[in-house]
Amino acid sequence: MLLRKLSLPILCLIFLTGCSSIPFQRQESLYTGLYKRIPYKVEGTYRVLDVFYATSRKIDNNTRFPKSFRPELGEKMAYGIVNVKIDPALRIGKMLPNWYKKRNLLGVQEAGFLQEDIFMKELSNTINTSPHKSLLIVVFGYKDNFEYIAIETAYFAYLLDVNTPVLLFDWPGDQPVTPWGYLKAQSLAKDSGKYLGNLLTKIIREVKPEKLWIKGSSLGSQVICNAFEEMYKHEDLRDADLEIDHVIFAAPDVGEKEFDENFKNEITAFSKRLTTYVSSNDEALLMSGFINGEKKLGRQKIRVKKQDQLNEAKDILYLKSLLSDKIALVDVTPINEASYKHGYYFEAPEFFDDLYLRILDEQPHTNRHLYLLKTKDDIDYWVLRSDG
Repeated sequence: MLLRKLSLPILCLIFLTGCSSIPFQRQESLYTGLYKRIPYKVEGTYRVLDVFYATSRKIDNNTRFPKSFRPELGEKMAYGIVNVKIDPALRIGKMLPNWYKKRNLLGVQEAGFLQEDIFMKELSNTINTSPHKSLLIVVFGYKDNFEYIAIETAYFAYLLDVNTPVLLFDWPGDQPVTPWGYLKAQSLAKDSGKYLGNLLTKIIREVKPEKLWIKGSSLGSQVICNAFEEMYKHEDLRDADLEIDHVIFAAPDVGEKEFDENFKNEITAFSKRLTTYVSSNDEALLMSGFINGEKKLGRQKIRVKKQDQLNEAKDILYLKSLLSDKIALVDVTPINEASYKHGYYFEAPEFFDDLYLRILDEQPHTNRHLYLLKTKDDIDYWVLRSDG
């Protein structure tokens, strides 16, 4: 009996002694082992990412950063590298660049300029020393200035965590938040497509990355569409070789009819795959559709049960049926809790998970958040869901 009375305290003491040897960490240090793939430098308590950039906006050399990056189209492209500091404890959340900047979680350290030939040489050297010999080009949308777009790019690249050089294509999307400001931004997006098309042509011909990924979100997808129209003018790029591995659109602010009529020939000519993330509850694209008087590609209701529902998405589903081996549709409605139901490409962990797998050519079914549905006409599409 005495032995039994003593055994419990002894067992407790042994257990507590064992616990005392467990290497507990402070909360802020739990994240220091994360995000090891993306290359970065360490400065004090921060990690610093180098992001290449090319911009179609006008540069005022007589004005201090960030106002030197003007909200208007320049006569020629400008190039450089921007250094962005990142707190290692950064986590996925609402994308508020000014909020992150004020709290020193993210911030631009320096935005340097490079001549085009030096820029291309630096870009080529970085790509050739990367593990995938790859390049990820990102194009964001309407509203934010260059400084905030640089912060968003670093945030996106850091949390996506693919070990690849990242090139931001910047354009003057920082127009007034009014219907007229939006229409001006839309016009500048289309005009900037020529700049991006020329940049892509130069990268494909001269830099020749083994893997080339292009990701556009919101009105940035319009820039990419018009860039492909520009590239389509070059016969040598329309050959049998597919120079681009993957084009990704998230919440694309592109007219559905324009995409169907103009872009399908170009995606066939240049890219091996296209993934389009769509949502039925995207409030920003709903307003964009009202302003333009047309339905937007990124706002789709494709979880169909009846034939009349299928009619709402017949154009994009028809396009997928024509190019089923190239085009993947992903419905993010179940996980879309982002600002204005639009910014899920910054704020949804499930989106980052799925995009990571698709960029690295992993099978879609390896994503635990993904499941497959089929329409009545046996056309398949993917749906992202949360753990909840």
